[in-house]
Amino acid sequence: MAVNPPPYPPPYSGRDARRQARDQWRAQRDQWRAQRRYWRNVYGYRRTSIVGPCLLVTIGVVALLLETGKLSAGAFWIWYARWWPVLLILVGLVSLAEYFWDRKNPYAGYRSAGGVVFLIILLACIGWSAHGHWWGTFSHFDDNGEEFFSMLGEEHDNDVEMDQSIPNGGSVTIQNARGDVTVTASEDGQMHLRAHQVVHSSDKDAPGIFDQVKPKVVTSGTGAVVSVAGRAGARVDLTVQVPEKTFATVNTGHGDVTIEGLKNNADVNTQHGDVKFDGITGDVHARMDHGDLSAHDIGGHALVDGRFDDVTLSEIKGQVVLDGESLGDTHLEQVGSTVHFHTSRTDLDIQKLGGDLTMDSSDLTANQLYGPVRIVTRSKNIDLTQVTGDTHIETSNGDVNVVAALPLGNMQITNHTGGLTLSVPEDTSFVVNASTTADDEIEADFPMQSSTSGDRRTLQGTVGHGGVKLDLSTSHGNLQLKQGSSAPMPPPRPPQPPEIKPPTPPTPPKHLKAPNGETATPTVQ
Repeated sequence: MAVNPPPYPPPYSGRDARRQARDQWRAQRDQWRAQRRYWRNVYGYRRTSIVGPCLLVTIGVVALLLETGKLSAGAFWIWYARWWPVLLILVGLVSLAEYFWDRKNPYAGYRSAGGVVFLIILLACIGWSAHGHWWGTFSHFDDNGEEFFSMLGEEHDNDVEMDQSIPNGGSVTIQNARGDVTVTASEDGQMHLRAHQVVHSSDKDAPGIFDQVKPKVVTSGTGAVVSVAGRAGARVDLTVQVPEKTFATVNTGHGDVTIEGLKNNADVNTQHGDVKFDGITGDVHARMDHGDLSAHDIGGHALVDGRFDDVTLSEIKGQVVLDGESLGDTHLEQVGSTVHFHTSRTDLDIQKLGGDLTMDSSDLTANQLYGPVRIVTRSKNIDLTQVTGDTHIETSNGDVNVVAALPLGNMQITNHTGGLTLSVPEDTSFVVNASTTADDEIEADFPMQSSTSGDRRTLQGTVGHGGVKLDLSTSHGNLQLKQGSSAPMPPPRPPQPPEIKPPTPPTPPKHLKAPNGETATPTVQ
């Protein structure tokens, strides 16, 4: 029997066929869009890295500290010039942590790396420029910005002279916003002021600016106050002669300060500039934010605080106190009283320094130290010779070498990481307790045996009739106890005779050239 095929709907034709094709195309388009959104959500979702917000917050905090004066701009850039690669390491660690975190999440998408790469390039450029590798076109700018101000206009200069009677033994306060200040003793017991004004401006504006930055002198029964207003594009270098028994106080913003030959105290407060004291019979005190300091032949104390670069002190009859942040090298010679040095990295106290001491970021060397001596620091190699009296040293990540002299005092030396060598005079008596890690060597020139217990190797014993105690400890370094010379400490070196300098011929004054070609006469008061 024949089977008839199932009935099929008649094919679309005309308008219905076009409607069917359009509906199919729309359905296929919607399917493509949904699929594209799906793959985009799964694999193409872009997220920003946390590195950018962290750096933005850090930059904001640093900028706030700089603007409020809580952080010195000079100290920050010096620090950044040395340690900026650490920021690149931190950025890399954070990015690596984000990578491993995203691997655990299949729907995490991916993070944009363009911003991180830009930040790395930016940090590298700023770090190299701060270290002086780039921006060579600006390397000729000096600390006072004179080359920058030279862009503001033509340079004009003028000289001002003032003579004033003030009492001998009084005080003189000098305030100069921008410019060097030199204070010396006068021969006639009066005050003589010489001001050299330098202005960068047009010929028309220069005379008015000279009047604005002209020194003002206010006298009283106890002394005088000299003040110079600050103005952009202008600086005033002052040379002031005062009676030799005058107490001098100098306050500057940008400029070097020199005080010589006074028989009284001297006080300096500067934000940016070098300070020099020479031949002062009283105390000297400097508060600094950036700059080098030198003091020679000081009859009283030498006190320094703030942030300072290289420091050189010699022939100080009183005590030396350095308290703040040292950004350079320190050199001391012949200090007749105590030495106190305090920074965030080093604490040093010496009863008396007969020789010299030099310290930088990685080394500390000194000789002829009279105890008690106390040194607490880190990441320094310490080399001390001719040390007498009680001594306490604590350091890490460096070697310690101490040569003791008579009279021998109690010594407590701890080096957390590094070698330790102590030389004591022969024919002396002491009790020693020394130890180091078990895998390092411990040696002694005296008849005593070492032993090992656990992870420490120790050396204990008594030499002679005992007496002073030597407590020595180190880790991951060899320990040596040597027998040295029994020569007594040499006497301190006598002070050098004062240097006689020939008189300096006066410098011909420079004057403002008026627009008409005439020469302006300096103001004399």
